[in-house]
Amino acid sequence: MQHALMQHVLHHVQVGGLDFEFDLEAAADQPLQATCTVTPSQADPDTWLICFSAAGAPGAPFPVRGLSLRRQVPVLDLHGFFGSAPWLMDLIGLPFWEVPKGAAANHGIPFAALFHRSGEGRYAFGLIDQLTETDLSCTLSEGTRNYHFHWQKPAGGRGIPQTEAPNISPAGAETAYSAPLVDRYEEMLFVSRARRPWPEVVALYRDAVDTEWPQPHLPVPACAYDPVFCSWTAVHHDVSQEWVLRNARLAADLGFRTWLTDDGWFTDKASFADYRYTGDWQPCAPKFPDFAGHVRTVQEMGMRYVVWVGPFMIGDESWAAERYSHLLQSHDERLHYSQLSPWYAATKEIVGDLLARLVEDYRLDGLKLDFIDAVQPTPRPPDADYATLGEGLYTTLCSAVTRLAVQHPDLLIELRSSYTNFAGRCYGNLYRASDVPFNFAWNRWQVTMMRLLIPDRAAHLDPAIWHPQDSDENVAVHLINLICSVPMVSVELDSYPQSHLDLVRHWIAFYKSHRHAIVHGRCGALLRLGHVPLIRFGGEDETIVGIYEDFAFTLAAGPLPLWLLNATSCPYLELLPSQDTIRGRHTVTRYDKFGRILDRSSIHFPVDRLDVEVGGYLHIDVDSNLEREA
Repeated sequence: MQHALMQHVLHHVQVGGLDFEFDLEAAADQPLQATCTVTPSQADPDTWLICFSAAGAPGAPFPVRGLSLRRQVPVLDLHGFFGSAPWLMDLIGLPFWEVPKGAAANHGIPFAALFHRSGEGRYAFGLIDQLTETDLSCTLSEGTRNYHFHWQKPAGGRGIPQTEAPNISPAGAETAYSAPLVDRYEEMLFVSRARRPWPEVVALYRDAVDTEWPQPHLPVPACAYDPVFCSWTAVHHDVSQEWVLRNARLAADLGFRTWLTDDGWFTDKASFADYRYTGDWQPCAPKFPDFAGHVRTVQEMGMRYVVWVGPFMIGDESWAAERYSHLLQSHDERLHYSQLSPWYAATKEIVGDLLARLVEDYRLDGLKLDFIDAVQPTPRPPDADYATLGEGLYTTLCSAVTRLAVQHPDLLIELRSSYTNFAGRCYGNLYRASDVPFNFAWNRWQVTMMRLLIPDRAAHLDPAIWHPQDSDENVAVHLINLICSVPMVSVELDSYPQSHLDLVRHWIAFYKSHRHAIVHGRCGALLRLGHVPLIRFGGEDETIVGIYEDFAFTLAAGPLPLWLLNATSCPYLELLPSQDTIRGRHTVTRYDKFGRILDRSSIHFPVDRLDVEVGGYLHIDVDSNLEREA
């Protein structure tokens, strides 16, 4: 095969008024034959699935160097861009010039959508393959007034044997890399011109992926929606058995039902952004002298116990760094660690044994898997066990978690937002926002995007933190934002004022009382380009509306009672009475930020304003339903 003919297999197909060019680069003794089929969607008349395939002579497998996929989109009636991992600035306006995007098994989704300022879709494209490292870049040309999309896979390196600059294999020797032989190459592309809200187009794409690539999903147990207390932002690496027990008692009393011990449980030498001591994953005896007993003590308080771990991380100062030196890749000199290479089946066994040991030895209820997105794409080594790096990573994590879930059906596995994608549903059931602990608006935005993209996972907010001297009003607003999905808090409870603890207690209780509507009901997020000023949570027998920005809105229809949560900056809510469907006399109960009833009055709707303090809320019901008020 080293002397096979290098060839480009070009194929053009027109769908939805656009021209798509598939360019497959492969090596074969005989010319490859390419075909394209276009299948209309049964769910939407303006949506299609393109299947490109290439094959050689029978019995003559060939290696593929890569695939390029090009098309142009005129910038007509376009005002927002949604691509790969969602980014707020893309939704606010069109990214221009060079627009770097990418996706792989451990980050992003191979999807891009362009939409009108109303949020209505105009163009959407997505690959069915969720595992292969793919460059999803595009360019907005001022000369042509077009977006030029040029998607390439695999990203970060090509597939067939080559004579260019050699690469370093995991074992440290210089070597070229190779691709597995295939009898047939196939690529499937989702295309939509549907003029419907872009989240609905995302749902069409998700359904297409699940139909064409059916995979088992890790079940999401009911406990995945319980409020979580996390150690990280409160004390970082200074977590200890004494600190956990002191704060876990308070957390349990405030209504939290899951405890997450984050980074720092395995070393007393760590500093921020220094991971040289990861890799061995043994409890630090001076900090946790009896880790199994400690876990049991917290569980006896009524909480589940989850631990942070980076399954591919091998710190420079760990024993594992020497033991697994032949399997390491992508050394990070700044953070002082390397990654176990997913190219090899040996890594699958190591990761599987590690996660099983942690859960079984310490009777853990779950794991937070971190730094999954830090596994970098590298060229395929000649002795690789998988066709792509993504396949190896996906197989490794699916195998490890599936093995545990058989014995622990309520196992909690948390993934962070940068790698909360379609592939992760096999090995993760908690999808969490990332690194926005003070920024409640950004926290809410991330969770909203996760709920729109992947609604069948438990979406957790990043652990909230605020200053102990902050006002009760600000804390209440933070907490209203925090209960737009599964809340997570991380403060030093034993050093915060009682009023803050009272607020936490009340809003955690509110979330638990209305959890079904908030996390299982209809999540009707109002999208205004990149902003989410309001979310309607529609339950079977109640409606909850979180209002987060200062603007006039309509109460709209929905089951009563209606709860209005004021997270604006004004001591009132401004309504659009001409558009309201709530009419006639209703009883309005006004609550302060602590959940105390301030007054109750009978009001004839529609009205243009309702008074309620910042951080407080209203309960609206018809007079005959007062007994239903919580």
